[in-house]
Amino acid sequence: MPRYFKKARQINNLKVIEAAEKLGISQPTLSAWEGERKSPSVEGLEKMSDLYGVTTDFLLGRSEQGISVQSVPVPSESLPIFHGKPVWSAKHGWMLVNTINHTLMLSNGQTIPFSDAQKLFTLPQLFSEPSLPSGKPLVLSEIRQFTQIWLEPISPDSDLRTELRGWYQVKKHYVQNEYGNRFYLDTYEAKWLAFHPEQQ
Repeated sequence: MPRYFKKARQINNLKVIEAAEKLGISQPTLSAWEGERKSPSVEGLEKMSDLYGVTTDFLLGRSEQGISVQSVPVPSESLPIFHGKPVWSAKHGWMLVNTINHTLMLSNGQTIPFSDAQKLFTLPQLFSEPSLPSGKPLVLSEIRQFTQIWLEPISPDSDLRTELRGWYQVKKHYVQNEYGNRFYLDTYEAKWLAFHPEQQ
């Protein structure tokens, strides 16, 4: 069964010398692990798992999916509501979402556009953070089919997003929450996204 030590390092765009330094081992030791000439200790395996953001099963070749089975898929259409949050792809590893520029920033500082994003995942939100919808946002034409939708604002301001997210009543030209906050339908996908009531 082939091991994926090298693949996990390459996914994270790390050179052998960089990864070895972060793991607290010598470069020849990491090369021996990757060449399957030596096996890492349990502690070494756990350190690689933490550094690369993958499961130990992935490193040992027991699973094709790298990140935790508890990870949440992120539809590319939902990326604008994930500003400042990390997402993971098998090709690029961990990246940060930048809604302002519609890009994903890699660990080496390079960016890729949302349009080039492939299958993406995120980890479940911490208890102190509100959870984000995991499904695809509604298409504008679908919104009027509902009397109530879940709204996620698109903004780099996390406080504003937290304040304005929630349940909104669907009106003819806008949606409005119980506090009188409104989002107009003609600003859909630019300032906000709507989700099916069952997704929340």
